[in-house]
Amino acid sequence: MDPKPPTRLATTGYLVVTALLVASLAAGGVLTATTILGAVRGDHTITLDRAVTPDRVPELTQALPANVKPTNGIVPVTVTIHDARPAQLFLHLAITLLPLLLFVALLWQLRGLLRSARQGDPFTTANVGRLRQFGWLLLLGWPLVHYVTRELKQALAATLPANDTSGLYALDILGVLLFGLAILALAEVFAHGLRLREDVEGTI
Repeated sequence: MDPKPPTRLATTGYLVVTALLVASLAAGGVLTATTILGAVRGDHTITLDRAVTPDRVPELTQALPANVKPTNGIVPVTVTIHDARPAQLFLHLAITLLPLLLFVALLWQLRGLLRSARQGDPFTTANVGRLRQFGWLLLLGWPLVHYVTRELKQALAATLPANDTSGLYALDILGVLLFGLAILALAEVFAHGLRLREDVEGTI
């Protein structure tokens, strides 16, 4: 079967995803370099987004209008850590890099799919594997990254003075899990279509 010429949409998508992949890798490299530099110089400032119970920030909650209430009994806050210690810096780096690495892995699979679409033959065994990996990255990788980063945030919070805010972390991943299941279902559709095409080509 002769491959069809690439469509403008497939080419544009491939170039955009490639640019995002390069930018993500570059951002990770810059973040790692600045963290190491900050650990050496000892003058780096980092922030930690948290969700605290109202009793931890009574001045804030008392200043709210009567008809304004914290969502689910929690208040989002940002803790600024000046002159962060190396341990704090590397915990913060891990918190930032883990989601970025998952994003890079997803982009890599998507780039392979779009590359095959540019080549005019997306129904391949390799693409079935890419779709399955994409689905599993969402279904298992995303919750795992959320769990690990939550634990890392707790570890970073534990380095703060005892009278600093203590936090709660919400995990809302239902949409991601459903999307991961949809991608796995699409992978099976691709696999079935590929088997049908191979059967048809075998009878010709």
